[in-house]
Amino acid sequence: MTTNRRSASRKDAFRIGALSFGGTRADIDCLVWDQSETGAQIEVEVPEAVPDEFILVMTAYAKPRACTVVWRRDRKLGVAFSV
Repeated sequence: MTTNRRSASRKDAFRIGALSFGGTRADIDCLVWDQSETGAQIEVEVPEAVPDEFILVMTAYAKPRACTVVWRRDRKLGVAFSV
C-alpha cells in the first residue's frame, strides 16, 4: 500500500496538453491524467526529452502553468505547479 503525500486531492482530468519551452524549442504533446491545485500527472511519448522545468499548456480553457518535475516513472511524470 502506498501513502498519499499530496497536499491537495487530485481529480481525473484526461486532457490533451503540451509542454512549452518559451519558443526556444518545439512543444512536446502530453496527456494530463489527473490534476489538483498544486500539480498534475502527465504522460509523454519520450520522457527523456522533458527537462525538469517547463510550461504546461492544457486545453479546455485552463491557464498555462509553470511546472517542476517531482517524479518520473516510465512515460508518466508527476509535476508540481510553481507559484
